[in-house]
Amino acid sequence: MKIIDIEVYIVGYRKTDNDEWETSGKTYGNLIDAQAVMNKLSKETKQQLKLFKFGREIPVK
Repeated sequence: MKIIDIEVYIVGYRKTDNDEWETSGKTYGNLIDAQAVMNKLSKETKQQLKLFKFGREIPVK
């Protein structure tokens, strides 16, 4: 069995350092797309933004 490594990016936001990170639930499979969304949001809001990267492996038959 072969395994493919897939990275998923999520943009998180919070108002203050004491708040928990929240997300819209949307995932991006491409780092450039996720950074573009984060840059757009940074111009529209004063909230703290952070890019989270998750990796997962899926088996290929």
